[in-house]
Amino acid sequence: SGCRIGGNDLDIALAFKNLMPLLGMGGETEKGIALPILPWWNAVAINDVPAQSDFYSSANGRLLNDLVRDAREPEKVALLQKVWRQRLSYRLVRSAEESKIALSSVAETRASLPFISDGLATLISQQGLESALSQPLARILEQVQLALDNAQEKPDVIYLTGGSARSPLIKKALAEQLPGIPIAGGDDFGSVTAGLARWAEVVFR
Repeated sequence: SGCRIGGNDLDIALAFKNLMPLLGMGGETEKGIALPILPWWNAVAINDVPAQSDFYSSANGRLLNDLVRDAREPEKVALLQKVWRQRLSYRLVRSAEESKIALSSVAETRASLPFISDGLATLISQQGLESALSQPLARILEQVQLALDNAQEKPDVIYLTGGSARSPLIKKALAEQLPGIPIAGGDDFGSVTAGLARWAEVVFR
């Protein structure tokens, strides 16, 4: 069993839920019609080539012009337009990643986006992080359950690897799904490389 959910997916989810409202996501037109969500999602979906191609297309640039013209809060939507003009998607998601890392050790952190606008910032709490990551966490836990069902065995220990292994949310979710089983970690980044190297040896021998 397995699925491709990495730390990048968590960063994207956090950016979408907690940072994009600063850029007008969830707003309305002057007539009270909800603005389309897709441009905001495509802006942060940095691991999705079609989404990024769509966001940075000329057609989307024209759409953003229309949204700025029609929005009840055009100054916010204009910030998304700046992301489009200056190709700031990766910096946005990096800011979310920095907040995720900070929340590994503090209850609340301030995410600042001065590269978009001076003073643009929001507070992100542990509860906000948990809410933003609920969907990718659910997918991870589905894969854990599938692995257990296929193996028909209870693990002796859970080994976590990769940068996201440091996330208290992931450890908490696994501890709740598999109570009483120790969770082990080590070289979070080196272990991924070592595992890939060993698998490559098997595949290309």
